[in-house]
Amino acid sequence: MRPRWHKILSDLFDHVVRSLLVIASIAVGLFAIGMITTTYVILSEDIRSGYEAGNPANIQVTAAGMDDAYIEHIQNLPGVADAQGVAALTFEVRTGTGQWQPINIKARDFTPHSGSLIGQPALLQGAWPPADKEIVLETNRMADTGAALGDTLEVRLPSGVIRRLPVTGVVQDQTVGADRGEGGFFLAGIQGYVTVDTLPWLERPETYNTLYATVSQGRNDRAAIRVVADRVLRDLERNSYFTGGSIVRTSQEHPNLTYVDAMTAVIYILGFLVVFLSGFLITNTFSALLNQQVEQIGVMKTLGASRGQIVRLYMVLILVFSLIALLIAVPLSYQAAYAFLTYLSGRINFRVETFRFVPVSTLLQALVALIVPQVAGSLPILQGTRISVREALSGTATAQVENTGALYRLLARMRGLSRPMMISLRNTLRKRARLILTLITLVLGGATFIATFNVRNSISSYIDRLRLYFLADVNLTLDQPYRVDRVVRDILEGVPGIARVEGWSGAPATLVMPDGSSGPNMQVVAPPLESTLIEPLLLEGRWLMPGDQNAITLSELIHDEAPDVRLGDTIRLKIAGKESDWVVVGFFQFAGRSSGLFAYTSYEYLSKQMGTYGRSASFRIVSGVPLDSKGQEDLGRRVEAHLSQLGYEINDVGEGLSLQERTSQGLDILTTFLLIMSFLMASVGSIGLMGTMSLNVMERTREIGVMRAIGASNRAIMKIVLLEGVLIGLISWLLSCVVGLLISKQLADTMFQIIFDRSADLAFTLSGNLIWLGLVLLLSVLASVVPAYNASRLTIREVLANE
Repeated sequence: MRPRWHKILSDLFDHVVRSLLVIASIAVGLFAIGMITTTYVILSEDIRSGYEAGNPANIQVTAAGMDDAYIEHIQNLPGVADAQGVAALTFEVRTGTGQWQPINIKARDFTPHSGSLIGQPALLQGAWPPADKEIVLETNRMADTGAALGDTLEVRLPSGVIRRLPVTGVVQDQTVGADRGEGGFFLAGIQGYVTVDTLPWLERPETYNTLYATVSQGRNDRAAIRVVADRVLRDLERNSYFTGGSIVRTSQEHPNLTYVDAMTAVIYILGFLVVFLSGFLITNTFSALLNQQVEQIGVMKTLGASRGQIVRLYMVLILVFSLIALLIAVPLSYQAAYAFLTYLSGRINFRVETFRFVPVSTLLQALVALIVPQVAGSLPILQGTRISVREALSGTATAQVENTGALYRLLARMRGLSRPMMISLRNTLRKRARLILTLITLVLGGATFIATFNVRNSISSYIDRLRLYFLADVNLTLDQPYRVDRVVRDILEGVPGIARVEGWSGAPATLVMPDGSSGPNMQVVAPPLESTLIEPLLLEGRWLMPGDQNAITLSELIHDEAPDVRLGDTIRLKIAGKESDWVVVGFFQFAGRSSGLFAYTSYEYLSKQMGTYGRSASFRIVSGVPLDSKGQEDLGRRVEAHLSQLGYEINDVGEGLSLQERTSQGLDILTTFLLIMSFLMASVGSIGLMGTMSLNVMERTREIGVMRAIGASNRAIMKIVLLEGVLIGLISWLLSCVVGLLISKQLADTMFQIIFDRSADLAFTLSGNLIWLGLVLLLSVLASVVPAYNASRLTIREVLANE
């Protein structure tokens, strides 16, 4: 074996701790890159391919009374590949706690005449499809029922009759929420599936109120799908069916794709930062390694080695370190990515396919392993091999680097501090280049950690503002419009503790484009003009005022769906099969793409247009005292019980706070995602600190021996090293707080633009700063205590003989 390979193997195995630190410095960056890239690739692929595999509907239309003959007629329309009818019904189910909650049941023929079932869920347990008088539950809200496979579910019909259906299967349906726009998954209730033969037993006719259709061409082209959807709508209207417009969606447009786009943007930013941090980490580590081997470089030059040969030797050493780190990082990054994806899959409703190799992730890790360490290590190697033989063997170069600087000299003249504190302060500044690189690595990791908490707080602050749209304690929906004054009187007289009841209206609407084609769908909500149960967040224009007729306000999502709509414009909406003109008087901020397109108008005007003036099926109820979620739930049960005794048929009773919580669930997923990513970034910075402290202690092993020889105790030595680590941690924390402000704004704006189509109103929080302070101090101690303890246990003879 040639001497240079003896040298490489000696560097690898004679200093195991040092080698492990170098490998860890490279591996942590490769691990983070691999985890982020694998997560991104699999998440982007599986959420689209899994959704497409379920044969989702490209067109969805609501129209009551459709039968099999008409569905077959729709199948023959030009551009329609397949059409199937669904009876979408709402009943009540008894939960494990004995309470009744709404359940959405889809009844359909599970043996379509052509093609596969539109919206085919994935079977998780039991059998699919259900038989007559059986039910299959969707997994996402199944826990709310308290039922398991094989149990019997009690379903209460509007007439009060209770039916018992055995649960014969559990499925995952990725189309849940597709009928409500983005974020609809989080608003969706308990989902169940029965066969159409079960409908008479559930006191419902064997007809359909929802049409699913797929297109024969352009399944991922929204414009092509819209053309076919307009054709289907015209046919429905010609056959005297009243529709609420159509919902169009491409075959890869998962309902929660907005959240994936937001996560992808964060992944891009963090991936760049990880590569940046990894480079600094490697530069710092190899600077320390070369500093330790100055004398060896002098010996090699004395024996005739050229600078180029020494440079190549260390480059090969870097390559060996990189390959070992790559072998460690690749499998660990895959395991971490799949664990993270499994966590996400249950929260944004997609399925992670079987474990698979992601070539782009492994290739990127390999490229980073081969390029970044070489580039990052080249600077310290070129600097370290530049010194002359005399400087290397005498140690004068190291001494010059260590003992210059005005701040260092100022510390030398300070009085009043204990000797351990003085030594720690001086040691902290002895290796200024290493200190700067360590601080850069640690500051960027800490700043990202702090920024994540600021972004989480900004999103949480925005979620709290959404409650201004849900100020009622109880939201009541009846099966049909009733006289408002009668319902209000019955509630106020029969349920104590209620201060106010308001009757609201609402309807699905379709924007009619200037060329007459159908535009985006929206949900129009119509509170009374005098209502105080909503405090909108206006972006432009004004809110509804007394005397308004056809005035309407639109949510910010209209700028994405119909960018030409401006304040003061007159738009045409199709509501309940009739077209009417409306004047846009304002735009308000809601939950962006996480909620779908909303509009507000007055109850008085909309109810007159729909022929329901003085009647309503939707009521908002306010208690006389502030209520928490449990209090609202209790009030809702009392209202439901009282109205049921009076003969009202109730579709839904919901607490105001629960609606706000469900609206914000999708945003909570993003804040949790940010938190996990922040800990990943913090781990990269912490490895840098641990490497620096360990190398610092290793370099001063002989110095520690001298201190022990003149009487320093083990405790004093430990204290000096720990103080040095804590000082570095405190300096990095102060800088992280400043840099974190800049990163917070960039990260928050990126996420808010994707979700809300606006810049972020950054809400700062001290929690991230304080948590990072605790973590960095803990890491400082952990990074220092082990090497200091090991050095303090060596005998004076062993320490002074250390190379």
